[in-house]
Amino acid sequence: MSVDKNQLVLRVKLFGLLREAVGINEVTLILDDSYITVEGLKRDLLICYPVLAALNAPFVVAVNRKVADNNTKIAYCDEVALLPFVSGG
Repeated sequence: MSVDKNQLVLRVKLFGLLREAVGINEVTLILDDSYITVEGLKRDLLICYPVLAALNAPFVVAVNRKVADNNTKIAYCDEVALLPFVSGG
């Protein structure tokens, strides 16, 4: 895998139903910018992994172990995870 110095290699951990749907624990995206927002990440993941869109299951993005809003910027050194919503009582 050849990566340009201006590209961002981002590893995203998947959990629960999301991991089961994609079939792997972690996906890697190569992006043409030095950072991406959570909103951009969601968009790109749904394009690259249409099975996630087909699930129609809500999920949140955690950045560095904290749930992040859509405007949060993600950089190369950040730990990123997709977490399905969990309901309980």
